[in-house]
Amino acid sequence: MNTFSRASFSLFIAALGLTSCSKDDTVAPTTPVLRAKIDYATLTASSPYTTSFKDANGAATVDLGAAATRLNMFTELNSYMATVAVAAPATPATLDLARLRNLYTNAGAPFADAALNTSGVQLRDKTAASFSDANATTVRNYIDGQLANLATASQSVNQTATRGNAGRLGRYLVDARGFEPNQVIQKALLGALLLDQIGNVLLTSNSLAAENGKVVEGKLYSEREHNWDMAYGYLTSNAIMTTDIALTPRERFLAGYLNEKNGPASPGVYLAFLKGRAAIVNNDEATLKAQADIIRTELERTIAKAAVSYLTNWKAASDPAVKAHALGEGIGFIYSLRFCTKSGADTAWADSVLNGLTSGAQGAWDLTNAQADAAIAAINTKFSL
Repeated sequence: MNTFSRASFSLFIAALGLTSCSKDDTVAPTTPVLRAKIDYATLTASSPYTTSFKDANGAATVDLGAAATRLNMFTELNSYMATVAVAAPATPATLDLARLRNLYTNAGAPFADAALNTSGVQLRDKTAASFSDANATTVRNYIDGQLANLATASQSVNQTATRGNAGRLGRYLVDARGFEPNQVIQKALLGALLLDQIGNVLLTSNSLAAENGKVVEGKLYSEREHNWDMAYGYLTSNAIMTTDIALTPRERFLAGYLNEKNGPASPGVYLAFLKGRAAIVNNDEATLKAQADIIRTELERTIAKAAVSYLTNWKAASDPAVKAHALGEGIGFIYSLRFCTKSGADTAWADSVLNGLTSGAQGAWDLTNAQADAAIAAINTKFSL
């Protein structure tokens, strides 16, 4: 009986082996194929990002979603802040702190574009979103504090700034310590909001390993496709990103500084977005990672190059107004360096550079070329510029 059972079992296993080796059977792919493959060679600088990726019915699968909404929110916040720095004959404005806060948090219907007011999204909760809750709160509180600083300084918008007193230098509003708060805020948010979302949230390994075998319910895109599209949307809302500073339409914010401060890399960044999106369609993880690395590296280098450029401009300028404006931009970009994580920067390192420029009792009024040189050297070393 035992001999018969062993023989029967052996025949059963052999039958299973024959069945499993049938030439008609195929091995299922790790990720189900959602779309037809795309030939990378068909994607060029003139390929529109928003319409180059379609489903089997010919419908575009790109949706920039909340990223495009937040980019427009940032534009309205920035435009309101900039009213303190208008050129004559325009009259500079005194800013309302409540409105500044509402623009940052989307409270109280503060936007001229009514669709933004009802969008259900805001800027503040995505600021430093890759950080721990405690560290993100620190960054958000820093922006809150700078908004309050800007509102306070704007009470002196019709005065000339002097040591220890807020006011304007030329057309630019500075606080009592000589720093231009609206520029600090704008440039800090380029890192804390835009770069952080792109590089530290949406183009991370976890986000690029998201579901890609089926579409999100009720949508035309997979979760992985949408992560990549949102990263593009935090950089630009243009169908084709402008990659030359001399051409129009001019890009806003981070994409604009990519063109201005890291121009030779800009065409490659746009092509990396196109090729990376195609790699998601093709389930080509190696190509996807390579394109994400290009984007993250060059956007971080943009932040670093901008910081160095503005500190250099501060040193070179003789006009106090030009110096103040360059320094405000530089300080904001230096704050943003903490989000350049692929390059090895972090909060402690960025704060060490920042404090070397801002910790003096009189702030910008007593800043020296030696202090600026130390900051420039530290950034150049960290980013191999």
